[in-house]
Amino acid sequence: MKFRELFKKPPFICLGAHDAITAKLAEEVGAPAIFVSGFAASAVIAGKADIGVLTQTEMFEHIRRICRASTVPVFADADTGYGGILDVQRTMELWEETGASCLHIEDQALPKKCGHFAGKQLISKEEMQLKLRAMLDARRDPNFFIVARTDAVAVTGLADALDRLEAYSAMGVDGLYVDAPESLDQLREIGRRLKPLGKPILFNMARSGKSPYLSLNEIHKLGFDFAICPIEPMFAMHKAVKEMMEVFMREGCSTDAIADRITSFKDFNRFIGLDESIAQEEKFSHLPEKASHR
Repeated sequence: MKFRELFKKPPFICLGAHDAITAKLAEEVGAPAIFVSGFAASAVIAGKADIGVLTQTEMFEHIRRICRASTVPVFADADTGYGGILDVQRTMELWEETGASCLHIEDQALPKKCGHFAGKQLISKEEMQLKLRAMLDARRDPNFFIVARTDAVAVTGLADALDRLEAYSAMGVDGLYVDAPESLDQLREIGRRLKPLGKPILFNMARSGKSPYLSLNEIHKLGFDFAICPIEPMFAMHKAVKEMMEVFMREGCSTDAIADRITSFKDFNRFIGLDESIAQEEKFSHLPEKASHR
């Protein structure tokens, strides 16, 4: 299903995937779309916090690997576009090349930070409008969905954030995203101000961040059309693997101690598609009978 078609029946979730395995898991459990987070990418690629350490091409390769493992639409973080006008245009070209269906680009100044970190800085509204115009001009597939994100709430306040998104909307972007709103009142005001613009509104339901913890149906009632659950799978992985390793080391490095914490070899190979790979290999291991006599 194409990404834009999901808006026919809102709300919907884009479930976070930080590698090919979690992308396959998200699809298996029924997620209609996948989200590739810059926060998660910084952690799994570099082992670093989300403070702008990844390069454009590192993120490109990361997204492409996830897209290869997915058949549902992929929504991929594009941070600030990785620089100026020409960098933004190249980001657009590369993100399309990965196989992604959607991206969001933010109005932070370099070096950027996770939207829920302190110390963010912004570029001007006018500079962001120019970057958006450049990105839209570089888009080759008209179905590719571009979301304009503002990080202004924590820097200059909600009023400026909404003014910015109204200006970004006028550039022709497809969706709107206020990152890190801090209360239900702010969420209600976002829905009230942005809904008349006729563009889908995105909510980030990252847990442990600055925003209220709300379900998909709850945010839909406030005017939001779709949501990302960007880092929870990675946090679940961190907790589960850490606990497994602790038990393994504590219990004398015996796999008996962790047997109930791990997927079996057989089940994992089934999940990863071993049977299909063997069947495909067998299919092309011999020439057809007629062809072999030519």
